[in-house]
Amino acid sequence: MSKIKKNLIYVYGSTAVNGVLGLIFVPIALHYLGVSGYGLYSIFITLTGFIVLAELGFNKYFTRLLSSNRNLEEQKSNLQIAIGFYIYVYVFLIIILAPLLVYIVPNYIFPIEGKNNLVKIIVICSILDYLFTIPTTLLKTNSISNERFNKLSKFNLITGLWRYSLLIVSCIFFKSAIILVIIILLRRIIEFFYGLKVLGNLPHGSWKPIFKRDLYIKILSGSLYLSVSQLFQLSVVAIGSVLVNRFFGIQSLGIYRSSFDIANKVWFISNGLGLVLFPRFSNLLNSKDNALNLRLSKYLNISWVVYSLIFIIGVVTFDIYDGLLNIKSHKMFLLLLLGVCYNAHSNLGFEYLQALGKFKTVAMINLTSFLVLLVSFYLLIDKYSFLSAGYAWVISQILYGLITDLLTIKGLGYKIKSINIVIKLVLLLATFLIYKGFV
Repeated sequence: MSKIKKNLIYVYGSTAVNGVLGLIFVPIALHYLGVSGYGLYSIFITLTGFIVLAELGFNKYFTRLLSSNRNLEEQKSNLQIAIGFYIYVYVFLIIILAPLLVYIVPNYIFPIEGKNNLVKIIVICSILDYLFTIPTTLLKTNSISNERFNKLSKFNLITGLWRYSLLIVSCIFFKSAIILVIIILLRRIIEFFYGLKVLGNLPHGSWKPIFKRDLYIKILSGSLYLSVSQLFQLSVVAIGSVLVNRFFGIQSLGIYRSSFDIANKVWFISNGLGLVLFPRFSNLLNSKDNALNLRLSKYLNISWVVYSLIFIIGVVTFDIYDGLLNIKSHKMFLLLLLGVCYNAHSNLGFEYLQALGKFKTVAMINLTSFLVLLVSFYLLIDKYSFLSAGYAWVISQILYGLITDLLTIKGLGYKIKSINIVIKLVLLLATFLIYKGFV
């Protein structure tokens, strides 16, 4: 069995378990926290995604650097430089970003009448959550770069079990979104020590920071487009929550986000594949070995078919899992599921473009997707009201998938065949007609 296949088995094994636990958690949280409480919890999840941007794309750049050069001494030196960089991130977050977010988020991004102080607490917890995660992130990055996915999968499996057990128990006993967030935050400390045991420590001497400001500036300027790309990639996912909260309130936010959190379990397929393939792409491109790249064009076509079928299966079997998962809005859930499927498909080409160093390209793809979503929402809100967020998500992800595929095929040096575009358009029409027929 090839190393890639083994790595995929390791990653998918742990991710599948955590995906199932995530599905179990959502209806429990909705029952004990209520829709509004789930809305507050979703603010924490949204913010933790955005605060990662404080590193300005450095981690992805750094993973690519470690994957392309696996000499132990070189990796040790790069790890020391990374730790020095993250010390600057700590200072920036605590002194500059934290005070700004504590003011801006409750007043302008997630204004919720009567719950301003609760949102401030959530903001602080989100910042601390990221700060507590950085040491563990370095351990995981070292494992990913060296393709030690068996250890990483064991770590993800156990910490996922621990995380969801805490989430479920906290919901049942405390029935408070704030206590839930604080408990999630504190478990990060335990994760680091467990990471040392399972993933192994960094090479000896790696924790001693090296500060190279000129190099940091060079790296950040080189990863500027990657940072912008990450910003809009996260924004495309998060902007729906912001818009729903602003126009329809915290109750609707809870309905929207709980539906999204169930639908996005489809990502366990694409995220696992992206996790394994990014370091492999980086290494292959560095070694000029195009064995994997030659099959990528075919995989893109297969992927589009597979994710279309996943959506169709999701529609056909909806009555089976609807009651179990306590889905609050059937129409919104299926729209979000359709968009998630196209987003998941795009991950394969997206990882290839990043490994190729096409940061400007991926930034423009994500910027286009974000703007399309925003414009679509405002054009559709009068006609579709709450559902406009779902339709805007689908439209943006269809465009995102098509553009990513075309640019990836072009990057591989293949000609874009008309038949491939026709097949994709036919599948698009089929999935939409199935959705309309169901609702």
